[in-house]
Amino acid sequence: MIVVPFCSPWHAPLVEAALSGVGRPCRVTSASGEDVVRAGLETVNNDACYAALLSAGRAVSLLRERRREAAGVAEPARVVVPALCVFCRGDDAPYLVAHALDAAGLGEGAGVLGADEALDALSRDARAVARLADAVALGDVLLQARLRVRPYLDEDDARAFDDLLSSQREGFCASLASDERLSFASVLGSFDAAMDGFGVPDRDGRPVVGVVGTLPAVFDEGMNAGLAACLEREGCEAALPYLLPLAVFSLQQKDVAEPLREALDERCSALKNRAAAGFSCSTVQDLKRASADVVPGHVVQGAGWTIAGYARLFVRAGVRDLVYARAFGCLAGHVAGQGALKPLRARCAAEGSDVNLATIEFDPGTSEVNQVNRIKLMTTVAKRAAKRRRNP
Repeated sequence: MIVVPFCSPWHAPLVEAALSGVGRPCRVTSASGEDVVRAGLETVNNDACYAALLSAGRAVSLLRERRREAAGVAEPARVVVPALCVFCRGDDAPYLVAHALDAAGLGEGAGVLGADEALDALSRDARAVARLADAVALGDVLLQARLRVRPYLDEDDARAFDDLLSSQREGFCASLASDERLSFASVLGSFDAAMDGFGVPDRDGRPVVGVVGTLPAVFDEGMNAGLAACLEREGCEAALPYLLPLAVFSLQQKDVAEPLREALDERCSALKNRAAAGFSCSTVQDLKRASADVVPGHVVQGAGWTIAGYARLFVRAGVRDLVYARAFGCLAGHVAGQGALKPLRARCAAEGSDVNLATIEFDPGTSEVNQVNRIKLMTTVAKRAAKRRRNP
């Protein structure tokens, strides 16, 4: 069995289906909750990168569950640990996961492999490359549709929309796992046709809050207290980056899996001018150009200049309220991310854009209530700013 602890619940089932479709049956888990955090804290030093701690907790929780189901028999397993951040503490995640499995008594028969090595090997299989690139792109399509449409629906339409997304996800997974995989263009066309009944609603003046930061803090709902859903409950529309260009950035900087990198970049271009999304998918080149006057291009630690790049692109698209989501223990994020905030504000002001920019740090020692309260405070400021912009 292959276990992959992943950061995005939107992409995880699609990645699992894609790998299963090329003969690599696996469990891609983005499970969250107190049990997962506790499993990580019990087996990993609590000053470790929060993302690595969650990866350990997910692997330990899943292997414990599998052992219970097998009546205590240790099942051979390989854990593949994604470390999407670049040149930072997240690179220690495979070592920390291996240590966690040993500490939990699950290390026997369980090998741990970094995703860089695994993706390099996977990239020799053209079928696997195409399906994995499709999985990441279709996860982005589902997430962006959810963020842009659902906040503007009434209760009955919202339930129908959730059902539509659920059925579309099941269809995507079936296609990715099938021997007769449909082309990316045809799957995307079918999804857009299914979306015609809802369309892209007009915005009603509520704040649109862009979320930028390290990848796990942005996409991992177990880490960020369901940040996007919380913003919606507070009467805002949440805008999240696409995972595609951020994955391309990571693979570029690590110089691994070139065929996969190229396939992901192609999907970026395919989604860039797609009319059905609220925000277009940027390429790595777009992000680099947008960030050039805020963060030097050679700064690639953590999420590097992609944080400033996405922030600038959000502002240029009319998003004036931004959350910088920061994970505890992410030293590179504190430097490359936090250090960009002051010049980012200055550049936006020089371009005539007033930006409300708040930092929210997520860590395993803070209760979800406290995290939600910080999000509520940010949305209160965003609502006041939106009202001021409408009524200067």
